[in-house]
Amino acid sequence: MADNAINKVEIGRRAGRPSGCTGVGQLFLCLAGLLVFGGCEKNAAIKTDKQSKPILSPTSIQQENVKIKAENEQLKKQMETLIGIDKQVRIDAISTVSAIELTGRSGIRSKSKDSNDVNEVLIVYLKTIDDMGDVVKSPGEVKVELWDLNTKPAEALLGSWTVEPVKLKKSWSGSLMTNYYKLTFDVVAIPKDKKRQELTLKAEFVDYMAGKILKAQKVIK
Repeated sequence: MADNAINKVEIGRRAGRPSGCTGVGQLFLCLAGLLVFGGCEKNAAIKTDKQSKPILSPTSIQQENVKIKAENEQLKKQMETLIGIDKQVRIDAISTVSAIELTGRSGIRSKSKDSNDVNEVLIVYLKTIDDMGDVVKSPGEVKVELWDLNTKPAEALLGSWTVEPVKLKKSWSGSLMTNYYKLTFDVVAIPKDKKRQELTLKAEFVDYMAGKILKAQKVIK
């Protein structure tokens, strides 16, 4: 159709009419040709877009249905199992954190084995202990503070850090004897003479299982 419009304009020009789309008739013909051409391009783009979308085969749809059905069956079995267990029995069976402990290994240490290394860090070894006296890993948030209680109240707090739950669970460590959270904090901003004094380490654990807030503190050198 665009070619027909152009041919009509050419015929008019040969008949002695002004060239181009200067006349009213030629103007309408030019616009009609452009609209038709633009519409063709738009339809082609829509067709290409539709063709680019992946179409699931009957086999893929069947496999997806089988997968969903299996997941639903598994969830149904889990619900039936939970319903069959007494609520209080389930609650009593869950171990919850009842105390936290800062171990004697906590303190300000050099990053390297060189005792003169100025790059020092505060290493905190924190145990979370359940109601049976066992050290357990439990989801939660930890806040650590380092205090100099022998100075003016306004200058007593030397540093404060918060460890979010996602980072905390990655800090779980241990030895042959016990397990703990090993937390490391930068203390570059603390004056060197302060680091050599007797300081007080405070820790607060927010238990995400039971909502408890547990606290502990320890003097370090």
